[in-house]
Amino acid sequence: MAKTYHWTAQVSDGKHHDGECAGTVTANSEAEARTAIANWVSDEGARKGSRRPWTATNIQLS
Repeated sequence: MAKTYHWTAQVSDGKHHDGECAGTVTANSEAEARTAIANWVSDEGARKGSRRPWTATNIQLS
């Protein structure tokens, strides 16, 4: 059964610590939620035109 997780994650482009983002995600497990968050951060970096890929580090779920 799907559960809604509230999350925060630090975002980095591999060279700089760029900040933090937060949101909610609905997933069947914590692992699925973390994968969805990592994919969203990567896609958001590409959408904003970042030259380096963004990665989510230190993902916190509640």
